[in-house]
Amino acid sequence: MLPNVAACNALLSSTGGLGQNISWEPSAPCPCIGGTMNAPQPNCPQCRGIGHIWFAAQSAWSAMTSMKLVRQWAQYGEWMSGDIVMSIPSDSPFFAAGEYDRVTLSQSSEPFGRTITVGENDRLAFTPLSIDRVFWLSTDGSGIITGGIPSVNADGTLAWPAGLPVPAEGQTFTMTGRRAPLYFLFRDFPQDREHASGLQLPRRVVLRKFDLLGATEGGVTR
Repeated sequence: MLPNVAACNALLSSTGGLGQNISWEPSAPCPCIGGTMNAPQPNCPQCRGIGHIWFAAQSAWSAMTSMKLVRQWAQYGEWMSGDIVMSIPSDSPFFAAGEYDRVTLSQSSEPFGRTITVGENDRLAFTPLSIDRVFWLSTDGSGIITGGIPSVNADGTLAWPAGLPVPAEGQTFTMTGRRAPLYFLFRDFPQDREHASGLQLPRRVVLRKFDLLGATEGGVTR
């Protein structure tokens, strides 16, 4: 008896199933990669030295798996804190995803806090759900200066409000707030069974926190 693909998809759907809505950005290697080290150019204006660029986000859905599968993934010795395993139904656009594609869990949120230096790494890889506080140290380090709350442009750059304290060029400041969790597709989950008779049964993939990609800024989304 062959598995029922429609039943699997219904189970993993975001409408009445176990799935959740996500935002999926397909990726591709940046053309700047090359040279004797076959490495991305650190000052590339397209990928910001990450080595990948991402294309326009697509709405999709997928389901978080059980902790049992996460423990199985850890047994392969490649597990890192924050890794998650997702099952992708074949009727979701995300079913076509590949390594390094970027995934935002649209229906979840988490706190964030990071230090940012104006003119160096002040281009965010994500759009915050909220920015709660921005502050930096005074010149002599004896006090804390609270700045205005910036808005985030579509390309991740910050737009500062007029009439409120703003960090100067080269100034390092701290930003805190909440964001939707951001991951990249690390690889397919190893599994023993093959797809029965060519049926498009759900894929299982491992997602890793996007911050662990080593990016201090987000690559350009096309």
